[in-house]
Amino acid sequence: MDKLYIEGHSVALSIVIPAYNEASRIGRFLDSIEQFVATQSDKGKKTEVIVVCDGCTDGTAELILKRPAMSWLRVISYLENRGKGYAVKVGVLAASGKIVSFLDADGATPVQELERLIRPIENGETDIVIGSRRMPDARITVRQPWHRRIMGLAFSLHNRLVIGFPFLDTQCGCKVFREDSARLIFSELRCEGFAFDLEILCLAKINKLRVLEMGVEWHDDSQTKVSPLRDGFRMLLMAWRLRRDL
Repeated sequence: MDKLYIEGHSVALSIVIPAYNEASRIGRFLDSIEQFVATQSDKGKKTEVIVVCDGCTDGTAELILKRPAMSWLRVISYLENRGKGYAVKVGVLAASGKIVSFLDADGATPVQELERLIRPIENGETDIVIGSRRMPDARITVRQPWHRRIMGLAFSLHNRLVIGFPFLDTQCGCKVFREDSARLIFSELRCEGFAFDLEILCLAKINKLRVLEMGVEWHDDSQTKVSPLRDGFRMLLMAWRLRRDL
């Protein structure tokens, strides 16, 4: 189900938003994105936004399609819930921007952060930029509960020891790619769940792509769908599988 494909001009930036039952909050995020798109348009940069409804059952897609027609917005929807990794992959492979990004539907990282994150790619300094909540220049406006912060730090340390990643935060839902790097990585991506961020970075390492970690503004949302026990265990298993692949 598509809503008004982007016009024929060259697209500077694609923003992919994976969504699973986000009817209660995605409208506010799209309002802020609309302002961002207008700002970019004033600078001569065309932006497209692709919302991927991952088996939504709460009318998320229908809610978006009721918004006033916007040429920059597309909705891709399918019936079966496949997982965040699968939804991002679908959106990225459908994107046409010279730079491709994805953001979480809760707007935890404001879309305005992309203007700063895309610069190192535009300047040829890196192939991928990953947003981080743990870099010194990160700005956390609403912190996670203490138990989630501890588990996140432990998971980050585990990844550095098991996979050899130098990154402080692999799971922040804000990542930006040069177009060819995005297609290379996501055409090979296998993980369909929340651990897909780890596989992205593993594939970047295998393909010798440059990755830059940058601090972002971020706020916690109590409606997060990530289970620290169930999904945390799956991500630990994925880390060991990726160690084997490397």
